Amino acid sequence: MSRFKSALALSGGSARALSHLGVIQEIERRNMKFDLIVGTSMGAVIGGLYAFFGDSAKVIERLKNLFESELFLKTAFNAVDEDFVFASPDGFFNRFMWLFKQGVFYTRTMLHTEMVADELYDGLLSILIPDVLIEDLRVPFASVAMDLQTGEEIVLTRRSLRRAIAASSSIPGMFPAIRINGRMLVDGGWADNVPVAPAIALGAHFVLAVDATHDIEGIAIHPKSALTVLLRCHEITGILLTRHRKSAADVLIVPEIGDIFWADFKSLDHCLAAGRKAFEEKASAISKQVLLRRFRTLRGAIHPGRTGKWKHPLVIA
Repeated sequence: MSRFKSALALSGGSARALSHLGVIQEIERRNMKFDLIVGTSMGAVIGGLYAFFGDSAKVIERLKNLFESELFLKTAFNAVDEDFVFASPDGFFNRFMWLFKQGVFYTRTMLHTEMVADELYDGLLSILIPDVLIEDLRVPFASVAMDLQTGEEIVLTRRSLRRAIAASSSIPGMFPAIRINGRMLVDGGWADNVPVAPAIALGAHFVLAVDATHDIEGIAIHPKSALTVLLRCHEITGILLTRHRKSAADVLIVPEIGDIFWADFKSLDHCLAAGRKAFEEKASAISKQVLLRRFRTLRGAIHPGRTGKWKHPLVIA
C-alpha cells in the first residue's frame, strides 16, 4: 500500500482567500483527494470547514449564513453608520478604511481604540465553526497560529476545531489572543501565511499551495504620509516572508483576483471564479508534479523526500 501523502496548503488573505473555495470546487470536480489540509487565518477557516463538511457547497453556504447573520450585519451597519470623513477615496489608508467599512464584521475595531470583545468574536465563530474535535474531521487538518510571546509558529493538530481556527484567525490588535496549552496565540499569517512547511513537517510528500494574498505590486505605490510609508514597509516585509514560506510548494496557485481588498467579502462569486480559473491553468502541472514526487519519494517510502532548505522553526501541538 502506498504511503504517499498529499497536502493542500491554504493562505490567509481574508476576503481574497474566498478564492480557495474556487480551487476546491475544481478539486472536487476532478475527484482529487488530499490526505491533509493546512490553513492559516482565512485559509484555516475554509480548510477547517472543508475538512469537516467534505463539500465546498456546504462551506459556501456556511459562510453566506455568517455574512447574512444579524450579528454580522449589525456590526457592519454600526461601522458604516459612523460619522467618519475621508478626504479622498485614493491611497492605501483611505481605500483600506473605505473597504473595511463595507461589510467586514470587525470594522468597529479600526474606528475605535478598543478591541473586539471576546463575546463578539466567540459569537461570530459559533455561527461559522462547528464545535468538534480536529481528530474527528473527515480529513486530517492543521491550523497555523503565532505565539504572541515567543514568536514561534504553532501548528495546531488536536482538540477543538473552533479554538484552533479562532487562534489562527485572531488578527493582532483587533481580536483577542486565544489561550491554548498555556500559549497566547494570534493570527498565523504573521509567522507563515502560506503554510507549506507545516504540511511537509506533518508528512506530506506533495504540497499544493494556494496564495490569495497581494504581492508588492498590489499595494500602494506612492505613500503620502508617514503612516502610509510605515504600512507599506510593514506589508512588504510580510510579502517577502511569504515568498520564502511558499517557495517549498510543489505547485503554487495564485488566483488573479485583481483589485479586491481583503475586507471586501461581497466579492465571493468573483473570488470563486478566480480560484477555478487558476486551478485549471495549473491542472496539467499538478498531475505531472504528483507523478514526479511519487517517483522521487519511492511512493512515499522516503519521508518527506526533500532537502533541508524548506525547514524553519515551528511547534506542532
